[in-house]
Amino acid sequence: MKRVGLLGGTFNPPHAGHLKLAEIAVPALGLDELRLVPAGIPPHKALPDRDGPARLRLLRELPYAVETLEVEREGASYTVDTLEALCAREPGSAWILVMGSDQAEGFGTWRRPDLILERASIAVSPRPGFELRLPPELRDRVTPAWSGAPGEVVILPGTGMDVASTDLRAALGRGSRPPGIPPQVLAYICQENQYRNDCLGERMTLEPRLASVVEAARSKKAFRIRLFDVTGIASFTDTFAFMSGGSDRQNRAIADAVEENLKALGVRPLSREGEQNGNWILLDFGDLIVHVMDEDTRGFYNLEGLWKDGRELELPAEILPGASTNEQREH
Repeated sequence: MKRVGLLGGTFNPPHAGHLKLAEIAVPALGLDELRLVPAGIPPHKALPDRDGPARLRLLRELPYAVETLEVEREGASYTVDTLEALCAREPGSAWILVMGSDQAEGFGTWRRPDLILERASIAVSPRPGFELRLPPELRDRVTPAWSGAPGEVVILPGTGMDVASTDLRAALGRGSRPPGIPPQVLAYICQENQYRNDCLGERMTLEPRLASVVEAARSKKAFRIRLFDVTGIASFTDTFAFMSGGSDRQNRAIADAVEENLKALGVRPLSREGEQNGNWILLDFGDLIVHVMDEDTRGFYNLEGLWKDGRELELPAEILPGASTNEQREH
């Protein structure tokens, strides 16, 4: 029986934390092979700025096999579907999902966790800053070592590394060469001008998902649009978008436009709140939360003041009807 570990993620970009986890997992689990599994379209998280082929090129700079099944498949990437395809393709293999404790905590919300555990086991590595809290679906399945059977949970040593792809992308956008990216991957990023950055200081434009939010808001005449990167400050999201409308009706129209634009990118909100009153509509996309508010509500709650330690992102220039590119730059 071939013992195969599957380390999934957006890998946007691949970083030293991924490598360290792979290095720990192979001997600890007695793996014959570890594969990196880049997500195609994650169901709860949009890919900010890397399409599948670009991420595959980066992953192939690393010393591990790359499983391309999710990138090649259309639609959202669900682990249960991936395992079903792998089991059918390679019936003689045993599978174990390798993940950090932050991912494991939300396992109960995954699609068909019961079927996942019928097809694979799970290995969890504590991540710095995240307490190891296993959900009920995993808590009673912990075993000291993986036997090769499905349905077991193994606790791996921690990597001791707190590296986040969001922070690395921000550093690349500022023209930095962040140390958390493996040298061969960073060299390829610079060589191919990945992340709209030539590593000489060119400013990175807004990633497509946020640019789409701004475009939608402007299309419905929203005003005071502000974006805050709160990575490492807020524990439940990475980015806040704030915008104002002049009436409840306009707020709903703005929220509808934002939702439609992101839906076109394959992203749907986890929840939408405030529809009835309309003075404050909240769209929760997981790592992005959009607030559409009237000015009185916005001023009263002052959420921007609450998250003032976040980094405010620069909005793209607004193209005025009939204005040339040069005229826009002059404003």
